[in-house]
This record gives sequence, C-alpha cells and structure tokens, in this order.
Amino acid sequence: MKIQERSLDELKKIIMKERDFKEINEWKFKHITLGEMQHTYKISKGNRIYFLKELKIHEAQMEYFLSQLKLKHLPFSLYPNLLKEKILIRKFIDGKMLRNKKIDMDLIKDFALMRNKMNDKKFFDKHNPLKLKNYSQKDDGFYERGLRANFAYASRVLRKLDKYNLKEVNDFWNILNHIKKQRKEIIQDYVSMPFAKQHQDFREDNIIVGSDGKQKLIDWGSSYGYNQFMFDVAPFLINNPKAFKAYIRISDNCNGVTQKQLERWLYVALAARFLGVIRWRLHPNEKRANTKENCRKFLKYEYNTYKHLLN
Repeated sequence: MKIQERSLDELKKIIMKERDFKEINEWKFKHITLGEMQHTYKISKGNRIYFLKELKIHEAQMEYFLSQLKLKHLPFSLYPNLLKEKILIRKFIDGKMLRNKKIDMDLIKDFALMRNKMNDKKFFDKHNPLKLKNYSQKDDGFYERGLRANFAYASRVLRKLDKYNLKEVNDFWNILNHIKKQRKEIIQDYVSMPFAKQHQDFREDNIIVGSDGKQKLIDWGSSYGYNQFMFDVAPFLINNPKAFKAYIRISDNCNGVTQKQLERWLYVALAARFLGVIRWRLHPNEKRANTKENCRKFLKYEYNTYKHLLN
C-alpha cells in the first residue's frame, strides 16, 4: 500500500507552527535513507540536532504515548503537538545499532513500565488524540490463525534453503520439527497469554547504542496494536536470567502468576518469534538468505537464541 507523504516544503510549513522553527530557513535539513517513509531528516541549528520523520498514523499514536511517559530508554517527541500532524521531532541519537542480544537492564525495565501504563485503558483513551481504536486485551482469532500459518510456512522456507546443504539449515530444521510435535499446545498456550502493547519489531536493528553507552529503542512503525506480552522481548530474555527476573518483577502482567507459567510463556513466545524469523527474515529475496554465506552467518547467529526451544 502506497503511503501518502507530504513534500519537504509542506513539512516545513507545518513545523513552523512551533516557535522554535519559525525561522525555518535557519535550519539545515539532511535527508536520511531509512525505513519505509521517504521523509526522514537530520535537522540542525547551532548545537541543536534533531531527528525528523513523517509517521504512519498508528506510529504517531504510539509516539504520543511515549511523549507523555518520558522514559529515558524509549526516545520521545520534543513537540507532541506535531504528532497530531503525524510528524516526529526528537533528539538525534548519535550511536550504532546493537549487534547482539545483550539487552540493558534499564531498557527492559523502561519497556515493562511503558506496557504497564499502556494496559491502563484510561491512560490509553486520555492520550489518544488520533482516536485510533487498537486497544485490546485478548486474541479474537487473529494471532491463532497467524501462528498456524507460520508453522506451515516455515517448512516451505526451509525447503528452499536446503539447496545450500548447510549444517545451520539442518539445525533450524531440528528446532522446527521439535516444536511441531507440540504445535497444538504451543498455539493454545500462546494465544491465552496476557496482552500488552507491542513494538512488534523489537530486534537489534531498532536498538541504538548511544555514544553514552545507553541502549534506546526506536522505530515504532510496526506497533499496530496489542498482543502476547512476552512476544517482543523473548529472544532477549532467554539467555539472560537477570533480565527475565527484572522483567517479570516489574510487569503487571506477571502479578499472581507462577514461575512455571512465566517460563512456559517465555518458551511459547520464543517459538512464535522463531517462526517469525523464518517467515519474514529468511525469504529467498532477503539479503540474509540470498547467498550461502549470508544464510550461514545469519542462522549461526540466531541459533544461539533459538536452540533453547530444544530444551
């Protein structure tokens, strides 16, 4: 679906409504090639350096929530009123993408705190100027159908990768065949898990390690709604007992739930993420899978996370 985007001149006219940008010609605009939207810029004036992006409507909604929460590891808009026009301006983060799954404790804590607040419908309704109705607390069948489809689709993808004759592809087959034996139970346990607001693309590419060494989660363009509260974070918690302990201690979704149940939810969420990796990141057209060496490197890296599904 083509996204209707404004021209740069149109964006400038809108942001000029904010007093800081009244003298718009004093600001420098540098285009950044990033993501789906074309209008993404690094803008600067003196020592002020900001990130500007035109947003999809659900992303603008989520960014407005973040601007109200002001959590250090979830960067937020400096001009919340512009979000009503689907324009984000926040501090520019000078850093690099995370290259492993070693998540900072402060980021996982802020993420849990955000979701506690987002599960309060009064808060959701109060800070929803775009009036989107994507608050939900249970599966209406959407996620069950999706998980069933991903089980089937994963086999088709891996068959296409068999041509490489790689040990790493066989390793992924072993995991897939193992969880297929529990497919019914995994689906049942997954769809019955408590819901929470999701980032939906929680991975290394969207976690920036700033020059101060702190990790910050960016790009809420896939945050369409709510789903199983372990989904986003499972790959980052499975190898990190300390982070898992902190997450379940802070998360309201875990109140009154046994440790055994929490570990089961972590397992089935990891299974869902595993199937998602195969479906969305190992398509033959993806750079991660379009050559034997790219495929080998990617699968070897991800195996360190998803091998836990064999336990």
